[in-house]
Amino acid sequence: MAIEITGLTAGYGREPVLKEINTWVSQGRICGLLGHNGSGKTTLMNCINAIIKPDRGRITVMGKDVNRLSRVQIAQLISVVPQSSYSVFDFPVLDMVLMGSVARLKAWASPGKSERQKAYKVMAEVGISELASAQYNKLSGGQQQMVLLARALYQDTPLMLLDEPNSHLDFCNQHRMMELMKRVVKQHGVTALITLHDPNLALYYCDEIIMLKQGRIVIQGLTEKIMNDTHLRQALGENIQLDATSAGLPVVVPRNLCDCLTHELEMREKEMVRSAM
Repeated sequence: MAIEITGLTAGYGREPVLKEINTWVSQGRICGLLGHNGSGKTTLMNCINAIIKPDRGRITVMGKDVNRLSRVQIAQLISVVPQSSYSVFDFPVLDMVLMGSVARLKAWASPGKSERQKAYKVMAEVGISELASAQYNKLSGGQQQMVLLARALYQDTPLMLLDEPNSHLDFCNQHRMMELMKRVVKQHGVTALITLHDPNLALYYCDEIIMLKQGRIVIQGLTEKIMNDTHLRQALGENIQLDATSAGLPVVVPRNLCDCLTHELEMREKEMVRSAM
C-alpha cells in the first residue's frame, strides 16, 4: 500500500475533525477523495503530509511512519499541489518549478544543468514551456495551478497529494490535468490522492474513491463498485444520482435536474406526436 491509516483522530482544537479514520490507498493508483466542504478532506491531506499531528492513530507512506520523519525525508516521499500558493517574492516560473529539487540537493547547493533540463521537460509535459520566464505572481489562477503541478511532478516523489487542483482551472484544463495525472501514474507508478468537488471527475479518472462525511469514511473502494446512487447520496446528499448521457456515458447529476430533463423530453415527444397528427 502507498498509504495506510489506522485509528486516525485529528483536528485543530477540542473537537476533532477526523474521527477514527481507517483507510488505505493502493500503490500506482489515482484515488479520489470526495465529500462536502468541511468533511475533513484537506485535514486528512495535512495529516498525511505531517503538517498536522494526529491526536491518535498512525499514518504510513510507503511503509514509513510520517510522524517519525524529517521534513526533508517527507519531501522525498510526498509532493503537494495545494489549492493555491502565493509567493512573497515574484519568482520566474522556472525557479518556482526548480524549488521542487530542494529535497534532492545538499545544503546551499543550487540546481545544475541536468536539473534545469529536467524542469524544462516537465514544463513541456504540463504544457507551460512558454511561461518559463514569466513572473509567477502575475499569472492567472489557472496558470499558477499548472505551475504547481509541474513543480510537484519535477519533485519526483512516489506519492502526490493534490488538494482541489482543479479549483482555478477551466473545463478543458480540468480534464487535461486529470488526463496528465492518469498518464503519469501509469508511466511512472506514482500514487496520487486527489480531493475533488466534482464527482464526475472522480468517476472518469480515479481508480479508487474514498468518500468522507463529517470526518468519517462513508465508503471506499474501486470506483466502478462504489460510484452508485446509494453511496453518492450517503456522502453528498439526497439530491444527487447517477444517470447516463445520450451517448451512454455515466454522469452524476442533481436529481431535480434529471426530473426537469425527463419532463422536457416527455413534453417534446408529445409535441412531436401532436404535430404529426
